[in-house]
Amino acid sequence: MMIPIPVDTQACLDLDQLEQACASGLHLLCTMAANDEVGTLYPIETIAAIAQRYQVPLLCDACQAVGKVPIRFNEWGMTMLALSAHKLYGPQGVGALVVQRGHRLAPLLYGGGQQRGLRPGTLNLPGIVGLGEACRLRMAEMAVDEVEIGRKRDHLQALLQSQIPDLVINGDLHNRLAGNLHIAIPGIPNSAMMARLRHQIAISTGSACSSGVEAPSHVLRAMNLPAPLIDGSLRIGLGKFTTASDLAQASDHISRAVLAISRLR
Repeated sequence: MMIPIPVDTQACLDLDQLEQACASGLHLLCTMAANDEVGTLYPIETIAAIAQRYQVPLLCDACQAVGKVPIRFNEWGMTMLALSAHKLYGPQGVGALVVQRGHRLAPLLYGGGQQRGLRPGTLNLPGIVGLGEACRLRMAEMAVDEVEIGRKRDHLQALLQSQIPDLVINGDLHNRLAGNLHIAIPGIPNSAMMARLRHQIAISTGSACSSGVEAPSHVLRAMNLPAPLIDGSLRIGLGKFTTASDLAQASDHISRAVLAISRLR
């Protein structure tokens, strides 16, 4: 039986309920290191300690976090950790599942004795090399890069707030990914915004995993946000290659779209 752990309006986990779930005899605890929509960071070190206390294996989806915030797999006693290369400037189509030494997994597909029986098929060697190099570069550059990316995010946020008085920022403003800016414009449907901005800037109404799904974001619904904030939400991502010109153009395009849609109402 799956036991969902509730979050608050900033997408922060209820650690007391998480501990109660572990105490009930879970077979596996699954959590993100960082929310893929609003960017809220989760206290993985604390969560791992709770899981160890009740001898519950922990699977951490760290795709959004690896290369952006420190993750100490062995030191924190994590059981499994998933990551994806393209989230840390590596090639698309390759990722990794890091597994604690001695923790046995049952294969979903059989064959491939060269991979210890865990999966059949030939490994994507160029992708693996690219993932390894991306990890090496992030280790060297992450601390400086993420501070600068956070400054860019804050600058774009300030520009939008100065031009859109009703703008709301979703997520935990004091504990979020540096490159994540999740906004809501009450009364301005995100579908109308996307239609106007589609050929101007690359933004989204949710995570890439939910692309093509027309239902409101399950993340925002779990946060119990009011319907106008859910309907008016947009997800903006920034990275190390985002320029000051990009920020100015994005702010201008978004504010112009809001003004144009407001005039039609």
